[in-house]
Amino acid sequence: MLPADYVTAHVELAYASTAHGVQGDTVPAAHVVIGEHTGAASAYVGMTRGRTANTAHLVAENLAEARAQWIAVFGRDRADLGPGHAAELAAAEAAHYAAPRPLQQVLAEMHQAWTEEQRCLDRLALLQPMRDRMREVVALQAGYADQLAALEGRCRTSALVAAQATQRFEVSGSAVMAQAERIRDELLRRWDSERDAARAAARVVLDGPGWLRLRRAAVAHAGTQLADWADRWRPHLPELPADPGRLAQVANRSDDRPSPAAAFDAAARRAAEQAHPEHAVLRVAADAARHEHERARRALAEAGRRCEDELGRFGALGRTADPAGRLADLDRDIAADEQGLTAARARIAQLEAEPALAAQSTDRLAAERDAWRVARDAERHQFQSSPQRPAAPAARFGGPQPRHHEMLAGRRSAGPSLGR
Repeated sequence: MLPADYVTAHVELAYASTAHGVQGDTVPAAHVVIGEHTGAASAYVGMTRGRTANTAHLVAENLAEARAQWIAVFGRDRADLGPGHAAELAAAEAAHYAAPRPLQQVLAEMHQAWTEEQRCLDRLALLQPMRDRMREVVALQAGYADQLAALEGRCRTSALVAAQATQRFEVSGSAVMAQAERIRDELLRRWDSERDAARAAARVVLDGPGWLRLRRAAVAHAGTQLADWADRWRPHLPELPADPGRLAQVANRSDDRPSPAAAFDAAARRAAEQAHPEHAVLRVAADAARHEHERARRALAEAGRRCEDELGRFGALGRTADPAGRLADLDRDIAADEQGLTAARARIAQLEAEPALAAQSTDRLAAERDAWRVARDAERHQFQSSPQRPAAPAARFGGPQPRHHEMLAGRRSAGPSLGR
């Protein structure tokens, strides 16, 4: 809410004002609408009213056209355009009284202007589609850049986690293996120390009680000893038979050393792992970490392949090392050609206004244009069919621009301006 006195004294209600109406005013921010009749004085007034910001608004298809409109504004209605402009006005005024230039001279300059206009059109017909495709390449690479960066980070992180988990598992495995070796050596030592007694008991059982059965007690005692021996070792050697006769035969034989050693090694391994329950947990964690790293690696490879496949649709443009820099070069070249096209068309309009051409009929200028086109096409055909013609250069950026006959043959863009 503003006080009524303040509003009466200091507030001016308006949606927009003319440049003439705001002379002497100062506002926080000024906005100036540029039209086809806006002059230098009006633009100056509008662009100097704001204390913090002054913005000009133009309606144009692109930046180059907006720039041309802005330049044209300061060429209109200036109080003092300098001695050069005064000389041009004097020359134009004098031209009304002087004899017009020869028609052939004006037509020759018109041919040059048409050639320059067509050169710019050909260049734009080549570069603008290239720029559009390069924009797609830049957008595609930008879209994949974040995804690939995230996948690469995930792959590096998962690789580190897998390496750490594997290292912890291997450290635990070393401890388990050392204990298993101690248990195995202890089992082999006990086996060897009890083997002679078991073999002796087996022989007593196999010899039997005798004809008079006088050794029945000894056989029974030996059988008990042999059974106790088998019960102690059956958890490690489950193949030991329970039948006393068969057990005695097995115990009486010589040992197949690798067989009990392998059995004791497996038993020792189980015992050591039971003594270290964290080892199984570490194994599961290491396997899961390795699987996660493999999934991350495959996801990164798949994303890279998809990116390469999509960029492959653009041919050589998709393989550009610096797409953003290439796009900036294309933008600069297109802006330069658009400015050249504007200048060429302005020159054509200027030549059409010369008395020598203004006095000619429309058909005369159209016939001259057709003759220029025939000569241009013949020159281009001769250049393309020449056996010593160098290879057509690729579109360059930032350097000298090729002439019109270096453009792609057969690609016809919009023709030059016809004037009237």
